[in-house]
Amino acid sequence: MLALPESSWFTGARLQRLAIAVRTLPSSQQEIPATESMRTLWRACGGPFDEVAGLLNVLQCLGLVVEAGPVIRRTRAGDRVAKASRSGDLTVLGAVLVRSRAFHDQSRFLVENGSSDGAGNLVCTRRVARVGSPQLLGLLSWWPEVRLGSEIVVPEALARELRAVWALLPPPVEIPAWEKERKAVGDRAELYTVQTERSLAVAPSAIRWVARDADNLGWDVEDRSDATIRRIEVKGRRDGELVFFLSENEWNKAREFGPAYEIHFWGMIDLQRDPAVEYTELRAAGYPLILVNPAAEIGAEAWVAEPVRWRVRRSAMV
Repeated sequence: MLALPESSWFTGARLQRLAIAVRTLPSSQQEIPATESMRTLWRACGGPFDEVAGLLNVLQCLGLVVEAGPVIRRTRAGDRVAKASRSGDLTVLGAVLVRSRAFHDQSRFLVENGSSDGAGNLVCTRRVARVGSPQLLGLLSWWPEVRLGSEIVVPEALARELRAVWALLPPPVEIPAWEKERKAVGDRAELYTVQTERSLAVAPSAIRWVARDADNLGWDVEDRSDATIRRIEVKGRRDGELVFFLSENEWNKAREFGPAYEIHFWGMIDLQRDPAVEYTELRAAGYPLILVNPAAEIGAEAWVAEPVRWRVRRSAMV
C-alpha cells in the first residue's frame, strides 16, 4: 500500500526534486516504460538513485503520476502541476502537498504556536517555527508573499489552507480494519471541532488539538483563550443516532471540571466524503451538538446514562 513519508522526509532538496520529477515524467498522453522513467528521473533530479523510488511513491500518493503495468505517466492533475512548475510557479505543487496532509503535524505546530494578526495573517517567530515546522518553512518559501524574516508571516489565504480540515487530518495508519474505521471517524469528529472552534475564536492559535499529543487526558481539544481552559471531548458516529460512550476517565474529568468541560457530538460522518465538503455540510446540518457540563446534565430529563458493560474482578477477600 502506498503511503506518504513523514513530514521530516520533505527536505528542501527533495522538494525541489519532486518539482523536477513531475515535469520530467511523460504526460497523460504518453507512455514510457517504468525502467526508462527511473533512469530519466535520476538524470534530471540528481541525488541518490535509490531515492527515485521514493519520489515516485510521493507523486503517486499525491495523484500526480500513475503506474499502469510497466508504464509510468503523469495524470491530468500532474500535467497541471508540471505546466505551472515549468513557468516557475511551484505553489501549485505546494498546495497539493498541503492538502495531501503530508505536513499535518508541522501545520498544526505552526498554527498552535503562532498567532493571528488583525488582517488574518498567521504570524510566528522564526526561532519557534524552525523547532517544529522546519520542512514546512522550506515549502512556504515557494510563495513569494510569505515573509520569512525573524518573524514568519503567512498571508491570510494561505493561512486558511494550513488551518483547514484537509491540511490537519493525519494520513491513514496501518491498524486493523474495524479499528481503523472507528479511529478515522473519531479523527474527523475531532478535526471538525478544531476547525469550528478556530473559525469562531478571536485567537485561533488558542485552540489546541491536544489528543494529537496525548490520548489519555479525558478530553480532545482545549480552548486556552481565557484563564479558565475549556476542555472539549469529541464524539463521532457514522449514523445520526445521538448516542455516545464515556470512559471512566472522561466521566471523572467531566465531574472535576464541571462547566469548563463539554462534549461535542458529530453524527452522519461518511468516510467516503471529502472532509472539507463534509465539514461544510455537517455545519449546515447543525453539528456539532454540544453538551456543556455533562456531569450535571446526564441523568436529567434530556440525557440518560445506561450501563452497558460491567467490570468484574476477583474480590480481595478471597
